[in-house]
Amino acid sequence: MTQSPKSAGFSEELCKLMPTLLKKHKHGQLVLFTSKSQMNACYMALSKDLRSLVLMQGDGSRTQLLKEHTRRIEEGERSILFGLQSFGEGIDLPGKLCEHVVIDKLPFTPPNSPVEEALAEWLSQQGRDPFSEISVPRAAMKLAQWSGRGVRTITDHAIITVCDIRLVTMRYGQQMLSGLPPFPVIRPKLEAT
Repeated sequence: MTQSPKSAGFSEELCKLMPTLLKKHKHGQLVLFTSKSQMNACYMALSKDLRSLVLMQGDGSRTQLLKEHTRRIEEGERSILFGLQSFGEGIDLPGKLCEHVVIDKLPFTPPNSPVEEALAEWLSQQGRDPFSEISVPRAAMKLAQWSGRGVRTITDHAIITVCDIRLVTMRYGQQMLSGLPPFPVIRPKLEAT
């Protein structure tokens, strides 16, 4: 990826890159999105062949989707789960069920309660930065949880692809990386198809 999620062209670039990311893996994959509209856009941008492999959150219950995903993998087929935040937390996909996790962008969330908003306002009044003290640690924790979907046991091997260049270009991204297990970090040059 060359564009930040804040750029107007990010969604289009992600949609063009997604088929390349998904074609390289033979078993289970999990693609996590921070918005439903981005998930739908990426799904619609896939070829018919790739779309047939996707089980998308909202097309059935989470239990049904995970059961079908497991069935496909156990029968030697490929399967790709497209999901939102709830798929990044609390699901267990060991071994071949998840050999690749794709994360569309860093999972920042705005303060979502009056208490959090008041804390952010108080920090600002104290000359402190609510973004670095509240938003970055929360996003780092979610990123660790989401990355953990691919490594559930000591024998698991998975590739974690984060499509957000801020992870390597921004100072807070480096802080987030340092909070993850010591994964090798590779920054490939991928061409969109």
